[in-house]
Amino acid sequence: KKMLSKEEHIARLIFLHIQGMTDNAQEKELNEWRSVSPRHEELFQRMLSSEYVEKSISRFVKTEEEKERGWRQLQQKARSGRSVRKIKWFPYAAAIVLILSVGGVFYFFGDKKQAEILPVAKYEVQLPGSRAVLILPDGRKVDLENEVLRSDLAQSDSLLLISTRSLKYRDIDSPDTTEVFHTLEIPRGGEYLLTLSDGTMIYLNSESTLSFPVKFQGKERKVYLTGEAYFKVAKNTEHPFVVTAGELEVLVTGTTFGVRAYKDEKDIQTTLESGQVTVRVEGKSVKLVPNKQVLFNKLTMGMEVRDVDVDLYLAWADGRLVYDNCPLEKILTDLGRWYNIDVFYSRDELRSYQFSLNMKKHEEFIQVLELIGKTGEVQFEVKDNTVIVR
Repeated sequence: KKMLSKEEHIARLIFLHIQGMTDNAQEKELNEWRSVSPRHEELFQRMLSSEYVEKSISRFVKTEEEKERGWRQLQQKARSGRSVRKIKWFPYAAAIVLILSVGGVFYFFGDKKQAEILPVAKYEVQLPGSRAVLILPDGRKVDLENEVLRSDLAQSDSLLLISTRSLKYRDIDSPDTTEVFHTLEIPRGGEYLLTLSDGTMIYLNSESTLSFPVKFQGKERKVYLTGEAYFKVAKNTEHPFVVTAGELEVLVTGTTFGVRAYKDEKDIQTTLESGQVTVRVEGKSVKLVPNKQVLFNKLTMGMEVRDVDVDLYLAWADGRLVYDNCPLEKILTDLGRWYNIDVFYSRDELRSYQFSLNMKKHEEFIQVLELIGKTGEVQFEVKDNTVIVR
């Protein structure tokens, strides 16, 4: 259990106050902190009145049965927009208090002058959502956002069940033993839920591509990933499931995990939530247990295993974007993918400014910029499709 920083300690006190869970000593400490400066009191009041404060912040662990029910609901009601992962959400016991307001920004509680937020509201950004293009073996591309094309495809191929948010392959016995591959391409500003013929569910993030067989044949169930995906693999010990990401292979029998393998990033991250996986590259292999992550460095070909809070790496599949003291450049790169915008930094040092952020993935982009801008550390200006950071 990590030691809380001063900021996190105060954050926790305010959180407990909001929940009505403070004892006398904690209330006294909070009052003392509030009286130190007008800035502290202003911040405290903003947290209390903020529309983002949800008293029901889910800091609990779901049972296995509830997890399964969540996945089943998702399959049945893919169009309802419910979040995909029904698992623990930052267990309170772990004392990782990133933020007070769900959807807000928590930056150091210093007496910093709040900067003016440059007007950005005029910018119309396409809202992110379910978007995917299915590439067929003959090279044809079908935009699954287009209802007419979707319905034509469903009629011509009885294996496919398609909705606005998901694509599912039926498992039909056929005499043909050759593997026919389809490719699902998720553009910037998109996400999509895919269920393979073996029942494996894959939630694909923005700017990601997955190639997979319509029906698995042979010893291994092999798929090919570029970008980021969250997997819930159907258990089958005789036929291991293999995710290939560049030179890396992740071997699974039945488990939930995430792989992040964007071409422009130096590492490939494999984060294990439940079950067991083996990560293999050039004859070297590492076995992972839950709450561990292996970082594969594409340049050195080295692998590093570390303990992580899986929610930090898999929250995107829950419909949230979560960062804990993370460089602005990384946050805005992810937001750029999700909202399909470019970012320009007027000064290089701005890239390394650190923020904690916990927000719903489907917030308006301008609101996100305003939240970060409220810290007084950076200013944003939006021109066409580019965010200028000052």
